This record gives sequence, structure tokens and C-alpha cells, in this order.
Amino acid sequence: MIGFDNHKLITIKIGSNLLTDSKNKLDLNNLRHLIEQISVYKQNGKDVIIVTSGAIVCGSEALGIKAQSITDKQAAAAVGQVILMENYQQFFARQGLKTAQILLTKDVFEDANRATLTQNTINRLLSLNIIPIVNENDTVSVDEIKFSDNDNLSSLVSIMLGADLHIILTDIDGLYDADPRLNKDAKLIKELSSISDSLIKSLSAESPSQKGRGGMKSKIESAKTLMDNNIDVVIANGRQENILLDLLSGKPYGTFCRKE
Repeated sequence: MIGFDNHKLITIKIGSNLLTDSKNKLDLNNLRHLIEQISVYKQNGKDVIIVTSGAIVCGSEALGIKAQSITDKQAAAAVGQVILMENYQQFFARQGLKTAQILLTKDVFEDANRATLTQNTINRLLSLNIIPIVNENDTVSVDEIKFSDNDNLSSLVSIMLGADLHIILTDIDGLYDADPRLNKDAKLIKELSSISDSLIKSLSAESPSQKGRGGMKSKIESAKTLMDNNIDVVIANGRQENILLDLLSGKPYGTFCRKE
């Protein structure tokens, strides 16, 4: 059992596959449902930071393009980020909660002064009962300051803020001993107390998502980094009905990672 009573600050990473449907349109129903559940976390005294994906996909749909070049991706991100935040803001407002947008590039974490300023800003927002919503600043990112994916970004945010729990919401039920999309006999790994390099290699053979940059490998690597920093991790299916409420109540869904 996760034991949420000991988790005050929680980071929730929401992947692109959860925010868009099969036609690459913004999945407002799932976004609304996730936000309703996150609002219950706030009612239970939890501080929540959201790391969201989906800006490029949303922007591509709005512009009617398939963003492949860097210029198109950055243009799509600029448009899509507005759409994403507008919907986050509206759904949270219905729950009586306010949000703030934090757009980051990797160099923020490589400069002590900028990291401290970012940390102070997010902590102040939390103290004001505002939910920070973090994403990569894709519009200005170049290779030198680009995150490999939002799993990497979210783990850095959790470490910087000293989160107690990091929830990775994806479109499968958790970590398996084989790719469940290719192997019907794959078994869910319910708990992990350590993650070795050989385990990462064996569990991450599948190709990345077509909507997001990260695949299962990035999630496992993120989990290892977080565990090494004494942050508990849950990898779970964000399309499972009431998954966040079930986790809050201590039900053992997904893969729970806690360092021994």
C-alpha cells in the first residue's frame, strides 16, 4: 500500500496520450476527469504540481498541420500551450482552484541561481494554494537546452522541490516484465525496491509513443532517478476510471517504486 498520509507534496506527470484521442484532438473528457480527481487531492491537504505534455499535439490539431520540422513544432507548441492552459484553468476553476503556468528549459536546472528562483516561485504558488502546471518551453528550446522528454523534466522538478511522491500517468497499467502490447503473457510488476541498468534495458525494448517523445524506457529511467533521491514513484494508467482517487485511498494499482 502506498500510504498517502506521509505524502504531502505530490508531482503528477500527465502524458500526451492521456490528453489526446485517437484523432489527435484534445481529449477534454479525460482532462476534466483527471482534474476532478486532482481537486480531491487538494481537499485532502496535498500540495500538487502537474507536469503536462500535449502542447505540440494540440497546436498541430488547431493549425491543421502535422508538425515535423523544428519550426512547425515550435509554432504548434506556441498555439497548443494556450489551448492546454485555457482548459486546465477552466476545469480547475469549476473546482474553486487557481492555476499557474511554468514553462522551463533544461538550462534552468543547470544554473543554481535560476533553479533557486524557480524553486522559490513554485513554493510561493503552493503556499497560495495555486496549482503550478509545468511544461517544457518548446517554443524557444534548442538541442542544447531541450529535455529528452517530459519524464525527464518531471523528475527534475520533483527533485528540485523535494516531492514526497511522483505519479507518472501513462496509457498502460504500469511496468510489465515484457511489452504487453506485443506479449499477451506479460505480467504487471506491482512493486519495485530497486531498478538496475539491466532491468531498464530488459523492460524498455518498445518504441516510443508516436504522440510523445518518451517511451517506457524514459519512465523507468525517471523512476530510478527519483528513487535514488528518496522519492516514491507510481506508474499507472491515467485512463483507468478514478485511478488517482484509487491511489489516494491506498489501492495497489500500477507499479509502486520505493527504495529499500
